[in-house]
Amino acid sequence: MKIINYLGCTKEEVESKKFNIWIGISLGNKYFTKENIEKYILWALENTKEDIIVVIGDRLQAINLEVLDKYNKTRAWKVALRKGDEKEKEIKEIVEKLPEEKKKLIKIVKFKDVTNTKYYEFIKEILEEAYKTNSQFKEYITNIVKNNPKASTHKLSDVEIDSLAQYIILELPIYLNGCYLNKYYTCTIYPGRGLIDELEHGLHTGNLFPEIGKKLNLKNQVGILEGYIE
Repeated sequence: MKIINYLGCTKEEVESKKFNIWIGISLGNKYFTKENIEKYILWALENTKEDIIVVIGDRLQAINLEVLDKYNKTRAWKVALRKGDEKEKEIKEIVEKLPEEKKKLIKIVKFKDVTNTKYYEFIKEILEEAYKTNSQFKEYITNIVKNNPKASTHKLSDVEIDSLAQYIILELPIYLNGCYLNKYYTCTIYPGRGLIDELEHGLHTGNLFPEIGKKLNLKNQVGILEGYIE
């Protein structure tokens, strides 16, 4: 694995297995081939504190399908859930090939499984309110939307931008405080780095929107790694 950037943590902390690691799978990202996902999983197993979770972003992909691919809401949900199920099957096939002691260290979940907590809702509501009332925060989020390579090829209405901003707001809480599944998984690796990562780090450090960061009451150190298959 070639890690380009460590945000919120150090190389030494990761290699000393300080964090439980989670891997977020974006259904619209073609980099997540079966072969690449396998390599991410194997790397995570070697560097995690206890075990890992693989999170399939089906709910988030439904937003992209509705806004960018112009599916109606019902079709967008059905297609996203189907693609999520297909990706889950693919990942289970990867896991099945591993030794038993490795298999038991891997949990494969859907997006809803790591967002069903009061603290997730608490963070999300603060971010939603900030988007409505803080013009600078809203501008930052909309810039994240417009800088998305797929979104940048579309002429988006204000309503469509707001819908895609909801994607960011739904995703951001698990980056801000970690992915929760019976315990917190607080380090993640992804093939890319963008404004959402800078926002997460800025809210933690107080360098961006400190008044929002204080309200969030963030408790965990979180690490975001930009990493690619060698």
